[in-house]
Amino acid sequence: MKGRRKPFIFGFALFTAASVLCATSRTGAELILFRSIQGMSAALIGATSPAIVTDVFPSSERGKALGINAMAVYVGLSVGPTLGGLLVQSLGWRWIFFINLPIGIFVIGMSMLRLKESATPSRGERFDLLGAGTFSVSLTALLLALTLGPSFGWTTFGIISLFLIGGVFFILFVVIEGRMGKEAMLDISLFIRNRLFAAANFTAFLNYTSYFGLGFLMSFYLQRVLEFGPAEAGLILLSMPLVMAFLSPVSGWLSDRFGSRSLSSAGMALMCLGLFMFSTLSVDSSRLDVIVRLLVLGVGMGIFAPPNTSAVMGSVEKNRLGVGAGTLATMRFMGQSMSLAVMGAVAATAIPSKILSDLFVGLRSEAGTVMAEAFVEGIRKAFFVSGFISAFGIFTSLVRGKRK
Repeated sequence: MKGRRKPFIFGFALFTAASVLCATSRTGAELILFRSIQGMSAALIGATSPAIVTDVFPSSERGKALGINAMAVYVGLSVGPTLGGLLVQSLGWRWIFFINLPIGIFVIGMSMLRLKESATPSRGERFDLLGAGTFSVSLTALLLALTLGPSFGWTTFGIISLFLIGGVFFILFVVIEGRMGKEAMLDISLFIRNRLFAAANFTAFLNYTSYFGLGFLMSFYLQRVLEFGPAEAGLILLSMPLVMAFLSPVSGWLSDRFGSRSLSSAGMALMCLGLFMFSTLSVDSSRLDVIVRLLVLGVGMGIFAPPNTSAVMGSVEKNRLGVGAGTLATMRFMGQSMSLAVMGAVAATAIPSKILSDLFVGLRSEAGTVMAEAFVEGIRKAFFVSGFISAFGIFTSLVRGKRK
């Protein structure tokens, strides 16, 4: 509606400002508030960047271009944990936010100088506020239920009410979007009439739901169970995004020639294997055991992501690239949120809340071995469930059909 350049630049400006606010926050409540502002700004960036990249490359090079774009993302993910661990260990946690200030200023300056507007704004179109509102209420209620269920009990009135609210508002959302047609926030017709668009988006949702929470749980496993320092834990976690960064351009280039179906499905299969391998970790696992599993996941994700993104962006008309990119970003962010909630909920079924709380804040003084064993049992269950989610993703990837 408003073009892509302005939301992209504004998103980076808001993210940079929110990072400074995070770094100067004085309470946990302030940090959560400013992190939520970072989330809003990340949505502006994530929903526009694939559309910008897709628009400036011909269809024959779309996969390669999006593969390079994915490589940039994964290089950032590679540097993040390592640099973050070093900054936390040497300068303190506030510097993982202060470091965003020079980066943000550089990106904003380059974008203002070099980035050209490629989309024609739709001046007569209105934002689907009702659809956005019902979707937000539905997703928030579901995530709250999954997060708080282990603590309050799955059969309590509050948790059941949250699940019901999530279901009712999701039905309302689907009805509203169906009536809005092409002006809907999430165009339902694209999912009904475009099998490639629907299958690739739903597979992306399952992909992120299956694996994204792994990094969060593994950071605690490495530091609390295996007792590595933050810097060493960051270096170990680096192995997955490094492989993803290396394979993404290659995978994107191959998708331009052979389509997305076989590559994306093979990537999901490898991720399924890797998650089931993670479900066999123990309190005595070695550094190499963890790295091998991370490498399998990294290869799978590197093979999956660029072809799948290219499939989504290639299945919509050029004037609807923003809709395609926004829908894919919604699936990604929704999957990431669901992954943290689902993995946390499953892990909490095997871990007493006191042990979970003590491990998260670093207390191992009392019955440390028992705490570690309970935590490992919980995350093994979480990874086992995630493996089945990714297995379902193999099926949804295969049903996208062959490239025409």
